[in-house]
Amino acid sequence: MALFTGKGILQSEALKKYIFETTSYPREHRELKNLREATVNKYGNKSEMSVPVDEGQFLSMLVKIMNAKRTLEIGVFTGYSLLSTALALPDDGQITAIDLDQEAYEVGLPFIRQAGMEHKINFIKSNAISALSEMLNNDKDRSEFDMAFVDADKCSYKQFHEQLLKLVKVGGIIAYDNTLWYGSVAQKEEAVPEHRREAKKAIMEINEYLACDPRIDISQVSIGDGVTYIFETTSYPREHRELKNLREATVNKYGNKSEMSVPVDEGQFLSMLVKIMNAKRTLEIGVFTGYSLLSTALALPDDGQITAIDLDQEAYEVGLPFIRQAGMEHKINFIKSNAISALSEMLNNQDKDRAEFDMAFIDADKCSYKQYHEQLLKLVKVGGVCIEKQSMFIADVAADGV
Repeated sequence: MALFTGKGILQSEALKKYIFETTSYPREHRELKNLREATVNKYGNKSEMSVPVDEGQFLSMLVKIMNAKRTLEIGVFTGYSLLSTALALPDDGQITAIDLDQEAYEVGLPFIRQAGMEHKINFIKSNAISALSEMLNNDKDRSEFDMAFVDADKCSYKQFHEQLLKLVKVGGIIAYDNTLWYGSVAQKEEAVPEHRREAKKAIMEINEYLACDPRIDISQVSIGDGVTYIFETTSYPREHRELKNLREATVNKYGNKSEMSVPVDEGQFLSMLVKIMNAKRTLEIGVFTGYSLLSTALALPDDGQITAIDLDQEAYEVGLPFIRQAGMEHKINFIKSNAISALSEMLNNQDKDRAEFDMAFIDADKCSYKQYHEQLLKLVKVGGVCIEKQSMFIADVAADGV
């Protein structure tokens, strides 16, 4: 099967194959598959310029979660991310797509037409900086975008950023692709192929710039070749003081067992997701010392509520002083219980007090995930999100003989 190869931070081809074959390919739209294969056939190794399948699906889900109607794409190539977005938009949604390479766009256009999505796309053949400047200068008809996806000249990312902050609405999303640049951001200069060094330098500069930009919230997601999502209003510079204190207290008490907590970047992504969704009621199964719990609580409105379920109240109480210090305890309803029992009780409370949750985050007994899933489909509202942590389980799923 043809696939986009080469680009991405997963160092294990077996793990990448597992992700694609288990989750991505089975749900890939037929015309996306056809577009992907046509791109590989025409461009060979250059087809890695397209987003990978799992990243396309994540973009699509984000558009749905946001209820986006107007999006902007800078850098189109043959249009895999473009079609992924178009399929997720409502019928009256609109994408403004900018690229100088109209020939590449026209490779994907037959598949966009076959999917019935061409009416959603306004393709502009232009240098992106010029096109964005023209939009900014057009005061009368300037539109605000719900989301922008940037996968173009890496050396221009900083300039794009300043323009996009004026074009994307407050509460919207800007996504920058390739912000880990083949993993080279963590490599010594001499280990990076010479043709990638200039872009690596530009990516490292924009990563540092975004991390310190007080106008935005930020989350760097380890998908594809790294995607940095910005919520308009990396890790440690933006970590809340009480989250930092909780994290350090967890390490001091539990040592290596502290890896049961979510990492800092994942906590920030959870927080951003809560804000994007305008969530008010969330559910957490598996709490440990509460790093993800506090990350979520800090993102909820003051009248938001988290129902948190865990048998280990002692671990929860390690984090409780930091939750209190952050002024978040009033948002949390901690239930000391086996999760399946607690969820069953919620489901049995049929009419009077059953609440629908906007989001559920699961980081508990992996052997129970399937049972949780069936229960949560009845407790999380339509349009809500369920997140199952460690679904790759430290990459063991792709290890030989496991």
